[in-house]
Amino acid sequence: MKLFIFLLGIAAGAAGYHYYHKPACPALNPSLHSTPAVESPANPPHSAAPAHSTDTRSFTEKARDGAIAAKDGISQKLVEWHLTPAEINTELEKTGRVVRTKAAAAGQSLSNARLVAVIKGKYALEDDLSARTINVDADAGKVTLRGTAKSHDLIARAIALALATDGVTSVHSELTVAP
Repeated sequence: MKLFIFLLGIAAGAAGYHYYHKPACPALNPSLHSTPAVESPANPPHSAAPAHSTDTRSFTEKARDGAIAAKDGISQKLVEWHLTPAEINTELEKTGRVVRTKAAAAGQSLSNARLVAVIKGKYALEDDLSARTINVDADAGKVTLRGTAKSHDLIARAIALALATDGVTSVHSELTVAP
């Protein structure tokens, strides 16, 4: 009996895999026989996808597109929050620290420990930032960063990642460039 249930599970898994990872059957969906529309300025893509979308991009392509969109979003925030390398360098030379503040959204309140954990987690996921060389302290949404980074670009990235965290209202950076 256990063997039968095991084999039934394998069959159900294979059917589910086939259903989710294979393109739809052209015999059952005549719209798949039509040629795809060419995207041009005169013919922009539809903003709303149909209920039975036939996106044939691989998971890797979708993940790459998502990563590019996230990178573009962070790049935009770096400029918006005045975190370009030149601005970081100027501010570090003048005051020895970088301070940025953003408006707090209503209802966003995380514990200090959770803020520190989320920000440290973001740093750990970055290839160029080291969660071990950046100390993060939080007090009621005010985050202080201390330690070193390899460049002014990475200091800006660390500040941007901290500012982009829900519950953070300001970031005081005392990060320096490691020799």
